Amino acid sequence: MGLHSPPLPDALENRLKLRHYTLLIALAHHRSITRVAEAWGNSQPTVTRALADVEEIFGMPLFFRTGRGLQPTVAGSLVIARARQAVAEAEALVHELEGVRVGRQGRLRLGVLPYASDRVLDLTWGHLLAYQPRFTVQSVEELTGSLLRDLRERSLDCAICRFSQAEGDADIQQVLLYQQQPRLVVAQPSAMRLSRLLHSDIAQLSDMDWIFPPADTPIRQVIEALFSSAGKRAPVPLLEAYAVRTIVSALRRLPRGVTVLPDDIAQAVAHSGAGEVMPQALPWSLPPVGLAWLRGSPKKAIITGLRDAILAGLGPVPIVGDLTG
Repeated sequence: MGLHSPPLPDALENRLKLRHYTLLIALAHHRSITRVAEAWGNSQPTVTRALADVEEIFGMPLFFRTGRGLQPTVAGSLVIARARQAVAEAEALVHELEGVRVGRQGRLRLGVLPYASDRVLDLTWGHLLAYQPRFTVQSVEELTGSLLRDLRERSLDCAICRFSQAEGDADIQQVLLYQQQPRLVVAQPSAMRLSRLLHSDIAQLSDMDWIFPPADTPIRQVIEALFSSAGKRAPVPLLEAYAVRTIVSALRRLPRGVTVLPDDIAQAVAHSGAGEVMPQALPWSLPPVGLAWLRGSPKKAIITGLRDAILAGLGPVPIVGDLTG
């Protein structure tokens, strides 16, 4: 394939189109030429020729066939990752130009952790919605892992999420906003009985109706540590949920309901009347919450302006929801 191919930079500059990237993403998703042809309303030979054209441009195979369908080669995985970024950037540009057409300066795509504090959200929206000239803001709510993935895939511009110290995060710029501490929250009917609960008396908690967040989240790790530190296995949760409104609604319907939440979120749940925050502090910490964006982001000026506004509003000691004072 590569003997008569033009030099790779020339081929990419002169022949590569966005539609080629779209094809590769579809093949990576469906793992089948036949299924891509059906989804696109094309014939199988048409899709086969299109893939051959793309592989000729890159001068190497991008997929190989297995019993489980098409699998990307090493080169294919690299190209598909870049293809997702390029398609996401193109889609973002289309949306931004639509905003410009109606007098705005573009669009900012913001990701938010479900347990972000109300204070930080108020500062965020107060700054972004007062920005002049105005721009469209798209907001999504996801766990930190998903938010960081979306940053890398260029489907988000910035995210309010937990700090990540993974080795692969060198491309992510992060700034600390505030700290959170975990708190035990118990449904109102059981709060008085458990208000004098000692950490070592874990048996009383084992039989409660637990609400757990998803696996591999910091709060889930705190719950597991709460039981393992007493030599017990964590109970099987009655409900797995991360949305605050869902947790509030469940606690109102579970007289023996119990969960662990960040301190500021726990206080908000208590104010709703659904539960009470136990006075004993848990001896673990949560990863801090920060603002993250890709290094070299074209939205850096807007993002750093948001950062400065949040930090100024929080004050010199960015700790939210401290219940010990």
